[in-house]
Amino acid sequence: MTIAFNLHAFAQISAERMLNCVAAGLAIALFAWILLRLIGRRNSGTRFAVWFCALLAIAVSPFLEIGSPSRTALIHSPTAAITMPGSWASYLFGAWALIALLGLLRVAAGLWHLRTIRRSCAPIGLQNLDLMLRRTLAEFRSVRPVELCVSDELRVPTAIGFAKPAVVLPAWAWRELSTAELNTVLLHELAHLRRWDDWTNLAQKILRALFFFHPAVWWVESRLALEREMACDDIVLGQTANPRAYAQCLVSLAEKNLLRRGVALAQAAVGGMRQTSLRILRILDARRSPAVQVWKPAPWVVGAFSLACLVSSAHSPKLVAFVDAVPGMAAPSARIATPAAPTESPRAMTATVVPASYVEHSSSAGAHRPSAKPSVAAVVARRGRPTRKPPAPALVRTGAPSSIQAPAYQQAMFVILEGQRYGQAGPVLWQVCIWRFTVDPQGSPHVVEEIFSKSI
Repeated sequence: MTIAFNLHAFAQISAERMLNCVAAGLAIALFAWILLRLIGRRNSGTRFAVWFCALLAIAVSPFLEIGSPSRTALIHSPTAAITMPGSWASYLFGAWALIALLGLLRVAAGLWHLRTIRRSCAPIGLQNLDLMLRRTLAEFRSVRPVELCVSDELRVPTAIGFAKPAVVLPAWAWRELSTAELNTVLLHELAHLRRWDDWTNLAQKILRALFFFHPAVWWVESRLALEREMACDDIVLGQTANPRAYAQCLVSLAEKNLLRRGVALAQAAVGGMRQTSLRILRILDARRSPAVQVWKPAPWVVGAFSLACLVSSAHSPKLVAFVDAVPGMAAPSARIATPAAPTESPRAMTATVVPASYVEHSSSAGAHRPSAKPSVAAVVARRGRPTRKPPAPALVRTGAPSSIQAPAYQQAMFVILEGQRYGQAGPVLWQVCIWRFTVDPQGSPHVVEEIFSKSI
């Protein structure tokens, strides 16, 4: 029971935070877009850094609540715009887990495919390379060790990083491209490894699989894919200083790759051709920034805004909240009634109000004084006097009038509290159970659950 409840509580917390992070994520992505518009024509490395910082901030937002105490989905926020039953959270969390698992499996399959290509490709010895290609590899190997390989399983040149970095060329590219074109392709792929795009691309794909429901993540991810390629183009142009020749090389690669795809796969290359067209336009743009280094203030501005956005979202009304259905409070079972009729059984469970007489007993007085009314007011007044405080009197019940013949029921109320904390600084779940114990002098005792248990 405890494990099932913990899973249900975790599902509610996770579903609520994932849904509420959408607004903050859209705000962060929109701010990144506005910032890039304001700073003007910066290089693609700066634009990539801005979008990547925005993606990390969006990914952190569901797991971080800054500036407010920890809240759980079990406590309903009356300021939430949308309130859903708590049982829906489990279904939403299950659907998210299933789709996210499929996305992660797809990423794992891609990594396995890269590993297969890396192990099956044939390395090219330095003695078989032109002097220009050898010089390019020698300059890069001071940054990361890399090999140049060839494979029949690839259609486009690819940089495979991680444990054993390598630049893998398709067999047709190794045979058909000139030395200058091969050197240009090699510079571009080595730029990916120099920028550690193998790891940033992996993080990007994992976050897209986890946040598949987030529109801002898809938008930022598409911008990152384009700016990553353009950042590598800037590095190539910084070393070759020949935009027209580089653009012609990209066009030649795209044409040869499209011819080898065949008619059936031609539609699948539309997205790649559009990206290539945007890259060529940027390469041939005379107003393009020649800088390669990242403009450092831009990522810090995005980080500061993201932090402010997370702080404000912690204090702002929630968009979605999940509430568990709590049973209504049961009405007390004892009812006030007139004395039982002669034909009614005296053992009926309907209690009768029995007036009683009381006496005030005090050890200092040494006697019993009959009182028509309870002397609570007198006790309070006596305690408020500045004189010497006498012993507190007690009200003692002397019995019921003999004119009313009705059974007297004795009742006792029991309150049971049970608390459980989730984590060292996590929320505390309190479960309250209230029981009423009634004793019938003419029958057996029985226990009645007066109020249903309630979790808060």
